[in-house]
Amino acid sequence: MVRRISVILVVMCWALVGASTSGWTAGEKLLIVVLDKVMWGDLVSGDVEAPALRGLAEGGAVGLMCVRSGRGFGGEYVTIGAGSRAASRLDPEMGCSAEGEAFQATEVVDGAAAARVYQGRTGWPAGDNAIVHLGIGELLRENAEADYPLRLGLLGGELRRSGIRIACVGNADTLKAIHRELVCIGMDEQGLVETGSVGGHLVHPDPSVPYRVTGSPAAVLSAFRGAAAWADVVVLDLGETSRVEGEVEHMTPTAAQAARKQAIERADRLLGRALESLPGEEWAALVLTPTVRAAQPEERFAGLTPIMFSQPGASPGLLTSPSTRRPGLVVNTDVAPTILDHFGIELPPEIIGRPMAPAPNGRSALAQVAADAARHDALEGARRQLFRAVPISSAVVFWIAALFLLVGERVPRALRLLVRGALLILLSAPAAMLLVALRPLSTSEMMLAVVGLSLAIGLLSSGLTGGRSGHVVPALLVAALLAYDLVRGQHLLYWSPFSYSPAAGARFYGIGNEYAGVLLGAGIMGGASMLWPRERSGAGERTLVGLVLLALAALVAVPRFGANLGMSLAFGVGAAIFLLYLWREEPGWPEVIGALMAAGVLVAAAVALDFLLRGADASHIGRWVAAVRTGGWESLWAVLARKLSMNWWLVRVSLWTDAAAAALGVLGVAVVARPPRVLAAARERRWLVPSLIACFAGCAAAFALNDSGIVAAALALLYAAGSLAYVSLGDVGLED
Repeated sequence: MVRRISVILVVMCWALVGASTSGWTAGEKLLIVVLDKVMWGDLVSGDVEAPALRGLAEGGAVGLMCVRSGRGFGGEYVTIGAGSRAASRLDPEMGCSAEGEAFQATEVVDGAAAARVYQGRTGWPAGDNAIVHLGIGELLRENAEADYPLRLGLLGGELRRSGIRIACVGNADTLKAIHRELVCIGMDEQGLVETGSVGGHLVHPDPSVPYRVTGSPAAVLSAFRGAAAWADVVVLDLGETSRVEGEVEHMTPTAAQAARKQAIERADRLLGRALESLPGEEWAALVLTPTVRAAQPEERFAGLTPIMFSQPGASPGLLTSPSTRRPGLVVNTDVAPTILDHFGIELPPEIIGRPMAPAPNGRSALAQVAADAARHDALEGARRQLFRAVPISSAVVFWIAALFLLVGERVPRALRLLVRGALLILLSAPAAMLLVALRPLSTSEMMLAVVGLSLAIGLLSSGLTGGRSGHVVPALLVAALLAYDLVRGQHLLYWSPFSYSPAAGARFYGIGNEYAGVLLGAGIMGGASMLWPRERSGAGERTLVGLVLLALAALVAVPRFGANLGMSLAFGVGAAIFLLYLWREEPGWPEVIGALMAAGVLVAAAVALDFLLRGADASHIGRWVAAVRTGGWESLWAVLARKLSMNWWLVRVSLWTDAAAAALGVLGVAVVARPPRVLAAARERRWLVPSLIACFAGCAAAFALNDSGIVAAALALLYAAGSLAYVSLGDVGLED
């Protein structure tokens, strides 16, 4: 009896220890399906028969996944396995990278068993693991200089240490190269996977398809059944869609479309049989597309791929996460934390993503995500064109305006009117590019709408002010639109072709540096314009304008709304300088320093409040504060170094550098040459010079504090230099 009680107590203690370390309960299983190089448009096309995939999509949560990390394209599989941005260089000749170099431990590689080759390359024994990753050494070298915490194989390592068994099954090899990238999702930190099958026996020659190699369904299913009977997590690569994309560059668009359709249907049949063969336990299914396929000549992609997550008992909806705060949009770094959270495992500090969850959706989630994918694609097409057209146009118009200011009265009035009209269109364009976000449009419709709305706003503003202060209306309009949109959920910012790009993976919510720069310039110049008539320069009016500027700075700072630390500091600098001029004719340096310190304290308070209230779900600013707390000042210097490096690169290659230089050219002519027209405009408008000084100070701070500071500075200077040039080229009182 005593012995029986002892055994029971031992078993109970063992169970309690296991539960406390892993948080996992028996019966929870997860199938991770890799269906690579497809887009939502491929899967929802009417002529594609994919009942297994459609069933998972309609019964689970779906979304778009950003696969481009802050380090650009490449390393998508190893990023998923690390839960943080990782890299892997692509060999352009072979069309592969070190990510794919995984083998069965018994496979022969370079005349020896892969396990022996692995030990020779790493110095680690392969043990009794079934799969070894021979590219782990190269991957570790490529990511050794990351300036943030990064642990390759984190997902597989954490699962394995929690007693959760992992298997990898599948093979995407082509005639040219080895493609076993799926192993990067399930491997541990040493590049090892306990069991599974990824060897060459899973594929066979098939002359009936253009890519001439297909998977062997019988071999894959046999390996899958064995893995599913033993493992708690199975990573299954369907392979076919990856192989077809390796050959599409040699096909006509029509043939490529047909081959892609055939590959999707083959993969779907294999998936359907795999789902039918799962053991009796309840399984969740996570379908991933880690990389973007090549676009056909008539296509443009935003770089957002399909993702589906079907869990027993869960309601359908749109996938979202605290990383994006957008229903229907997640990031590839969210995959690892979602899997760990599924098994109740605490997230390690190296993970930058957050667990995904379904958000309820009033209409069909599948229809919504397909429509969003098409809208993102159209948006990216317009964004690429506008981000060239606006800086080029700005540079041309500003240099002409600077020349006209130098030449003076010898410039015909008709030419001055022409340049003023061009300036109005440029100043109106940011507001127009917010308004086009009100409804979905194709790329061409979006471009036409931007041009039409810019002309309409410019004409309206000129007509309302009799041509004297036409620049005021665009500045006030865009500032009001941005303030309203930030408070109301950032719908316009999210869908504007001039805002941040979710596909680029740098920002997903709040206000990006593009429109933060616009708000900085438009807010200060628009606020000053309300005081330009001398009779409106009383204490009450000055106080009101000062409070409005402070409110805009706070709006940019508060993580719930703007969530832009660098630009909130820049806005604080500009607003503080202008507020000093509102109450001092010539502020001294002690006053300037005091105002800047007060602005910094206000911004820091907003960030600290975000971190204290939201904790793990804090904005990227709050998480940065947490990283500094745990990693010390090294984390701070690493972030600053990365921002400086990115900004310097943009200065050298971006068209916004040309736009900023031209705007500074206008301001330089005004300061150095002091043309009579500029002097007359300054006399006529009391607050013009203080607003220009404040805007320039804010631009300098924006440039110094942001990783794309040249973009923010150039757009803020658009309103400073544009306003100065517009009023100076008008019919100012030169006789004064």
